[in-house]
Amino acid sequence: MANKSPHELKPGQILAEDVFNLDAKKLFPSGTKLTERQIEILMMWGVENVHLQGNDDGAEVISIQSFSNTAKQDAEAVVQKRFQLVKSSHPAVIAIRELAVLELAKSSDHPL
Repeated sequence: MANKSPHELKPGQILAEDVFNLDAKKLFPSGTKLTERQIEILMMWGVENVHLQGNDDGAEVISIQSFSNTAKQDAEAVVQKRFQLVKSSHPAVIAIRELAVLELAKSSDHPL
């Protein structure tokens, strides 16, 4: 469940919880598929955050396995060169390297 400001919302996202204004009046029930107009209403009523269904960050889940071998190899080579002076096996550094490979593979012209 993601927690978002009305300014970050996009039409089509679905509310995970009821939304109330500052006077405790229900604006929209949970399960509402938001439209542009409903997002404007949330902003007009001063709603600070809403809970959405789906991933915590709203991003689609993409795995490195979904890219071609060429894209993966190219991305890994670039990341290896960029991180050549970083010798840490710290979990945070490993995660950053993996994210860098994923982002490079995603931006390449070789996805499956």
